[in-house]
Formats: sequence, C-alpha cells, structure tokens
Amino acid sequence: MDFQTSNSGFYVTLEGIDTSGKSTQIKNLANYYPHAIFSREPGGTPLGEKVRDIVLNDKLDSMSEFFLFLSDRAQHYSEVLEPNLEAHKLIITDRSLISNMAYAKNLSDAQLLDCNHIAMRGLKPHLCILFYLDEENLKARLGDKAHDSIEKRGVAYMLEIQKRLEFYANLLEVRTIKIDATLPIPMITKNITSHIDMLIS
Repeated sequence: MDFQTSNSGFYVTLEGIDTSGKSTQIKNLANYYPHAIFSREPGGTPLGEKVRDIVLNDKLDSMSEFFLFLSDRAQHYSEVLEPNLEAHKLIITDRSLISNMAYAKNLSDAQLLDCNHIAMRGLKPHLCILFYLDEENLKARLGDKAHDSIEKRGVAYMLEIQKRLEFYANLLEVRTIKIDATLPIPMITKNITSHIDMLIS
C-alpha cells in the first residue's frame, strides 16, 4: 500500500507521546511561520473537537477509539489538508496518521495501512518531527500534571507508544527527525525550524 506526499504545499507533523512538548513547539512555530496553517489530530475540525473530547474523557472499546480517530482523519483531510495543500501552503499538525497507527490495538500493520490509506486518500506527511523522552524524564513530567485517560495507562505503555510512533513513521517511509524533548525549548525550536526551512526552500 503506497502512500505519497503532495506535489503542492508542504505537510509537516509533530509526533510524540503526551508531555513531550509538542504543544509548546506548535505555539513557537506559529510565531515563526505566521502564514502557515496549524492544526491538530484529533481536534482540527468541528468533528475532531468532538472526537477529542470523547476519546480523552470516555471509556471506549479500543476498536471504537480507532474508528473515531479514523473518522476525524478523513474529515481533517477534506477540510484542512487537501484545500490548503492545493493552495500551496505549509501545514503543521500536532499528530497525524502515524499516531493513529501507533495507538491502535488488535489490528495488523496491513489493516492499519489499508484503513489509513482510505481515510487519507493515500496522503502522507513530507516531514515528521518526532519528540523523544526517556523513562526518567517521562515520569518527572507525568508527576507535574493531571493525567488524562491515555496517560493513566502507565509509563511502560507510553514508552511502548513512543517506539511504535517511530516504527510507523519508518514503515510509511516518512522523512523523520528525532528530537530530544529534554533539550531547552529555544534549542528545540531552532532545530525544528532549520529542518522545515530546508524542506520549503
């Protein structure tokens, strides 16, 4: 199942487990790229906001969770990705189909690829910025905030998701830049912008 990057515009995704600092970097990138389109999955559309609220606060069957994310992904493609890529814009998203595959349970890689290929019409990001946290720093960060339903599943679970994020980014053959999430925030921002600047130049 072949996924392709768009021939127009640029699609960049920030991936990483919760507490890795994606949201902070999205804010910094919004200042650096004022004309870019910023979105998140789930949550980048009215449907996505509803999906996000359900997933974070309700107890769901794993398959129900997967298909909720998938429905959001299909809507996000239609409302955000397709029109803005056709308009030759830079799109930067907090999560993507890579997360959908990493968090999914009880599905084969072939099934995950097939389902996401349909939802995304075969589209994949040009660039994945993957945030990495070691176990010690993850535990410290989790101790500093209230836990949502995903974080409550435990440190071992989140570290496994981190491995799966990298695995599926590689499986999709998305150009991936691995970022040490414990570095100073300005240094991380500079690192990310240097790679995006190279992409769009």
